[in-house]
Amino acid sequence: MKYVMVTDFDKHWDKIKGNLTSYPPKMLKKAKPETLKSGVETIFIKKFNGSTDVEKAWCGKVHDIQKIPGSIFFRVEIEKEIQCPVKYAEYENGWYVEQL
Repeated sequence: MKYVMVTDFDKHWDKIKGNLTSYPPKMLKKAKPETLKSGVETIFIKKFNGSTDVEKAWCGKVHDIQKIPGSIFFRVEIEKEIQCPVKYAEYENGWYVEQL
């Protein structure tokens, strides 16, 4: 399993204060909150606000996933900046679960 997390949120992914952020459950694609696991390889994609164009991408992991009503909190671990894989460049904002 691999996660692909896409957002146009301000100051994401490499500038999150304390590396802690959240997504609402409605942003989950192809998964349910109870199936999420910490420590999974993740591609983080930052799009320009209001655009479908990719600003930057990174690889890393998500940790400490905590589900509360209305939010899924998690800690972001960035390992390095990467070129956005072409197959994910068109993804809309969301948390995608890719089965390997």
